[in-house]
Amino acid sequence: MPTEDFLTGTVLFALMLAGVLAATAIVVQRRLAHLDRLERALAAIVAGTAVLIGVHLLPLLLGILDRATVLASTVLAVALATRVRPASARTPDDREPAPPSGRFAWALAGLAAAIALVAFVADLGRWAGDELVGVDPLTFHMPNIGRWIQHGSLWQIDQFVPQLAHGNYPNNGDVVLLSTVLPWHNDFLVRAPICFFLAVAAVAVFAIARELRAPAAASALAAAAVVCVPVVGLATIPRGLPDSILWATFAAGVLFLLRHARTHRRSDLVLAAVALAIAFGTKWYGISSVGVLVAVWAAARLRWREPGALRDGLLVGGVALLGDGAWMARNLVESANPVFPVKIAPFGITIFDAPRDVVVERVGFSILDYADDPSVWGQLAGELFDGLGLLAIVCALGLLAATIVNRRPVDRAIAWLSVAAAALVPVYAWLPGTALGNPGDPSLASGNTRYAVPILILLAPVLANAIGRLPPLLARGFETALLVSVAAGAYRGYEVRGARDVVLAAAGVGIVAAAGWLLWRARRNVALLGGAAVAAALVALAAGYRIEERINDGRYLGADTAIDALLKAAPDGKRIGLAADWSLGGLTPIWPAFGTRIGNEVEYVGYFDGFLRKYPTERRFQAALERGRYDLVVVGRGFYPPQDTPEQRWAIDAGWRTIALSRRLRVLVAPPR
Repeated sequence: MPTEDFLTGTVLFALMLAGVLAATAIVVQRRLAHLDRLERALAAIVAGTAVLIGVHLLPLLLGILDRATVLASTVLAVALATRVRPASARTPDDREPAPPSGRFAWALAGLAAAIALVAFVADLGRWAGDELVGVDPLTFHMPNIGRWIQHGSLWQIDQFVPQLAHGNYPNNGDVVLLSTVLPWHNDFLVRAPICFFLAVAAVAVFAIARELRAPAAASALAAAAVVCVPVVGLATIPRGLPDSILWATFAAGVLFLLRHARTHRRSDLVLAAVALAIAFGTKWYGISSVGVLVAVWAAARLRWREPGALRDGLLVGGVALLGDGAWMARNLVESANPVFPVKIAPFGITIFDAPRDVVVERVGFSILDYADDPSVWGQLAGELFDGLGLLAIVCALGLLAATIVNRRPVDRAIAWLSVAAAALVPVYAWLPGTALGNPGDPSLASGNTRYAVPILILLAPVLANAIGRLPPLLARGFETALLVSVAAGAYRGYEVRGARDVVLAAAGVGIVAAAGWLLWRARRNVALLGGAAVAAALVALAAGYRIEERINDGRYLGADTAIDALLKAAPDGKRIGLAADWSLGGLTPIWPAFGTRIGNEVEYVGYFDGFLRKYPTERRFQAALERGRYDLVVVGRGFYPPQDTPEQRWAIDAGWRTIALSRRLRVLVAPPR
């Protein structure tokens, strides 16, 4: 990327981010000043994320998304924030003191935090200068963002693989990623928000535990354990999946629901609703996770006959539903079904129809599908352990302990969190894909254990609370078990290769911590703080430029000879068609085909009948090639390559010339027109 383009994108990004921060600061200062520092920070992140999504979503809904309209939308957000009226002054809320933490507990908590932080930094250091990898980000998350940037609109179904419905997903998380891609038309910064929200998730879990009056050290152990679940690390840094946005906002929603139970403040209820709305519209399992959480919370309040329970439940549920409103509207307009590909037919009466989902029928099995097949249970248990690690077992035992210590008197917050977590277990087991794989072989189930992370977000703070109420020997046993789960999960979920990575990461963490401590000591020295801010901005600018160079100088080159040829033949301004099937064992060609600056138009050579389909005949396929006026076509060589997929023969028979052939892919150029 030319230096001028990098600096231009940086200025645009900084202006957008400054506007979002300004709007957020106004709202927080006027309405949320009563919160303590930790809760105010989390409230600011919830409000800021909502503003960030809003300033990009508004132009997308209007079909006018570009860098200028996002800035205009940001100015509008600041103007609206200034219309927020200040709340009446109130003193901070006092919560009951938590049991103190002993030296042993603090030693374990400090070690757990150090392990988690060093593993995270070491993994990020290895991946910061590399491209995104993984099937999901390269197949639909990033391509969807690319199409939004090219078309300026969300009013289309962007689908690049036949017989799937990636283009109908809830996309709040992708809008957050869009904010880091649009200013440069490049994805070098896309890991930044994913990592940021993982840190937020840890802080929110800690805050939940403290709201439950858990000991501080046990709260820190719980937070470290959640972010060291193996699937969390694998999904976050190398793949850059938006799940961390769901986890962070889900945890923040839980925190403010708990606060509302204590304070009865409407602001806490609104913050919870906004946070859960973001989570609800981020992933499909966000819908089930938030739905169960709100249903159990509302039912518990009705059971205890709390004033306003029904009204508050409707408020939170209604706002949460709005979090998916844009995506359901898109699905309704483009696919005639707001929850496509799910068919809605209660009592046999079809309200919203959908074709058969043959991929889910063939490989998208749920755990419950194998409830009566003991021959699979061992393999399935291994997959679940690979993804969730020791924490799932520790939390299950912790739930039992919490149930025992919470019998008399019953802590209502602990009770409804425990019930919500228990209710989410069968819901998770019912979700399609939780036993992903061929019939009788759920070999891909570990990747989708991400769907169970909200359960751990609920249970880890419950366990932290129980630690403060258990006999000392048993409490130390649970604290030690949490530390072991942190160490084992960090080792398996984050990429740390030897002592060199550990030393470098620890040194980096130490330098940043020391600098932060010195700045805190000098917090009244305005000149020093200003100089430090300028220096930090310059370091961040230089680091960003270096990362951008490392990623884009050889972006996706060397992974597949066919993709290498594609990137060299079509760097920008080309129309590229995709056809047939390719194996999942290598680099997916979809996102690389967009080019370094999202300059290529990419589409699958197929047709829609609800799902994207492959053309069944040579005549129809060749007619589509002619109609599409593609410059190049990338044809897959089957799920188990090399296979003679018919699209290869049909393209060659139509005069297309092969310029590259690998085991997985064939790249062809158009005949002279």
